[in-house]
Amino acid sequence: MTDMKKHPFLQVDFVSHVALTSAEKKQIQLIFAVTSSVLKPLLKKEQILKSKESFSTVKLSLMLCGDKRMVELNKETRGKAKVTDVLSFPYHEDLRTNKGRIVLEDTLYLGEMAICQGVTIKQAKKFKIRYSDEFTHLFIHGIFHLLGFDHEISEKEEAVMQRMEDKALTEFSKLKKKKGS
Repeated sequence: MTDMKKHPFLQVDFVSHVALTSAEKKQIQLIFAVTSSVLKPLLKKEQILKSKESFSTVKLSLMLCGDKRMVELNKETRGKAKVTDVLSFPYHEDLRTNKGRIVLEDTLYLGEMAICQGVTIKQAKKFKIRYSDEFTHLFIHGIFHLLGFDHEISEKEEAVMQRMEDKALTEFSKLKKKKGS
């Protein structure tokens, strides 16, 4: 399945290598739409994308995959032959410092992300939350990695990234309730 959906701010080129029901597809599209509504004001308020260039949208590619593919990706890119929940592959050196930023045709391409379906399901059960809530958390977590945040470089950076994720997830919950889902 491949699907390109445009939202007011966020464009997601979505490919699923796992079977999804029509209800699951609809839920994922809702997550993209609500995330788009959350992301633009948050990035502006927090001054994350300071830029001289003008762009009205950000774009990313997302692959939903199984455990085997995620192990392969993790091994290829991080040298870790184990499954993980989300991997992000930023297109830019560091969007937070404007290093290597390229804006094409009014769109800022963030990069690529992979989310593992099996791990998402397991973590949702472990944390006793809905699949869609865990998927949302992983999607937002991955976006912050694409923006240049990295919780693995220091405790300070981990705290900054966690604060940003918490703000995004709080706003996401508020908007989702307004949309009635």
